[in-house]
Amino acid sequence: MNKEPTLLQLHEGATISHNDKKYVIVKVADINLLLAKEVGSTHKVLIKVGDVSSPKPISDEPKADNLVEWDLVSVAEEYWDIAEQRLKLIEPLLHGKNHYSAALASKIAEEAGVNRATIYRWVANYNSTGKLSSLIPKTTQRGGKNKARILPEVEAIIKHAIETFHNTDQQPSINRTVSEIRRLCFNAGLAMPTGKTIKKRLDWADGRERLLRRKGEAAAYKRYDEDKGSIPDADWPLAMVQIDHTLLPIIIVDDIYRKSIRRVWITLAIDVNSRVCLGMYLSLDAPSGMSAGMCISHSILPKETWLNRLGITSVEWPIWGAMGVLHMDNAREFRGNMLRLACKEYDIDLHLRPVKKPRYGAHIERLMGTVSEGLKSLKGATFSGYTEKGQYDSEGNACMTFSEVEHWLVLFFARYHQDVHSTLKTSPLNKWREGLLGTKDKPGRGLPARRLDETALRINFTPSFERTIQNSGVVIDDIYYYHDVLRPWINTPDPEFPKHSRKFRFHRDPRNISIIYFYDEHAKRFFQIPYRNTGLPPVSIWELKEAHRKADERGISHDDERAIFAIINEQRELENSAAEKSKVARRAVQRRTQHEKSRADQKKDLSKVNPIAPSVNVPSIPGYYPDEVVLLSEE
Repeated sequence: MNKEPTLLQLHEGATISHNDKKYVIVKVADINLLLAKEVGSTHKVLIKVGDVSSPKPISDEPKADNLVEWDLVSVAEEYWDIAEQRLKLIEPLLHGKNHYSAALASKIAEEAGVNRATIYRWVANYNSTGKLSSLIPKTTQRGGKNKARILPEVEAIIKHAIETFHNTDQQPSINRTVSEIRRLCFNAGLAMPTGKTIKKRLDWADGRERLLRRKGEAAAYKRYDEDKGSIPDADWPLAMVQIDHTLLPIIIVDDIYRKSIRRVWITLAIDVNSRVCLGMYLSLDAPSGMSAGMCISHSILPKETWLNRLGITSVEWPIWGAMGVLHMDNAREFRGNMLRLACKEYDIDLHLRPVKKPRYGAHIERLMGTVSEGLKSLKGATFSGYTEKGQYDSEGNACMTFSEVEHWLVLFFARYHQDVHSTLKTSPLNKWREGLLGTKDKPGRGLPARRLDETALRINFTPSFERTIQNSGVVIDDIYYYHDVLRPWINTPDPEFPKHSRKFRFHRDPRNISIIYFYDEHAKRFFQIPYRNTGLPPVSIWELKEAHRKADERGISHDDERAIFAIINEQRELENSAAEKSKVARRAVQRRTQHEKSRADQKKDLSKVNPIAPSVNVPSIPGYYPDEVVLLSEE
């Protein structure tokens, strides 16, 4: 049985569903409007992109495999390499007039050493999910067709030799590198790989990185960047996106007393080609990997549900899609393993901007400057310094809440997208439209596909942890989590080190640590795992850390959950009573309010995927998966 697709294609000829009827897209009328013909009829209608959904597969379309969902961390690097090679092979078939071209598919099949039906399956797999992991071989044991035939130890030697021997300024030849790798394998008592195998690994290596290591930054820039305009590879919308954080120059007030609570952080993403703001994330918390992940997922996903949640119906934000290259600066929050793996899964090439290379971050810097300049007209603005501020009382004039600033920003970007950009000589939205739909002189790239697996995408862009599963459950930050879905995995031995317990990957939203997300390899889906003590209240990681600090001062062990949560309740009561008098307390209360809103939003999102049933007594049966904890079902 095929799984439901997780990607909705919006090109001409694609099938869609609207009001329980099936349509074929005849023409993309605008960036948010489709001309479609009802299947089995001559009736044509104009449909908003936000109103369409994915239909059941048509019988004569190539079918996707019964796709496996992967725990991203558990996939070995060689299988990611295989998936990337497959994606490069089928790219000509994914878009445009070559879609399912028999002649081209046959040529690619011959190059790949497989039959044409396999190529069609790869295309269907990728088109239905948009995930690189859909092209990973289903069976990942060594040996056999489409499986790695060399030991991980040999792979490690090859990788190490490429990085430390081949990619150096001494520029050894390929033959010398082959000889060096075979020598190292012989000395280690391992089977020596063939020259063909080693050369294939060299072909998979990134060309720009190799040239950078062998000949330096100047040569790499000249070859890969200089001839592609002022910003490399930004010829189309979504080809390159830049992301960064800034502290907004406005003091906001809390919801209750309408008194100042200092400033708010924003994370923004800009499409370099069109200059549209692709996504944003507003927070009272300092920048983190979570901030970056939330902004990236907001950028990829459609905005209709989010705007409805904010109560905004007067404007549209018809901008979405996964980016090809994502540029970030070298801040610590951008260098985490979570972002690297999530970007790999969604086929996003993650680049950290080189130090002291301002040209790589100029566009996002200018956008943040434009936003800051716009905020100066609001009461409570802090301006850019004492000279500009003068005698203005920013705190005394502050009057906008967190939600009101967020609403203002949406309206600001609606205007910004329509205004003529001084460099583009047209509006960002029109540049986005031309890049997608084309002009008389240049074809467009087409509408980006829309993701249907919103909850899974957001989970993949939240922080993750590796933990063992014991009889008592899972422990993260001295908090115990448990549910019977973990029972089959308790004390599972590590496949490589049988004397040790295996570690599993768990995701967690730091704004709400009352649940963690566990990917079950047998069920092939995520589950939410609650506190072991379900009587404990939902809290944020920041509240927990402050409670741990207080506990240390009082000599209380972090293992005493009840005492720790009693401290959190005490802190909340103190903050509430002090909120009218103290700015710090008002900020803490407001931050807690925003976290509670995010928890409410999470429940709404989950209810659309799988309604969460009321708590019941769950039988302790190994392998039993009760409905009320299922987060994502791919069946």
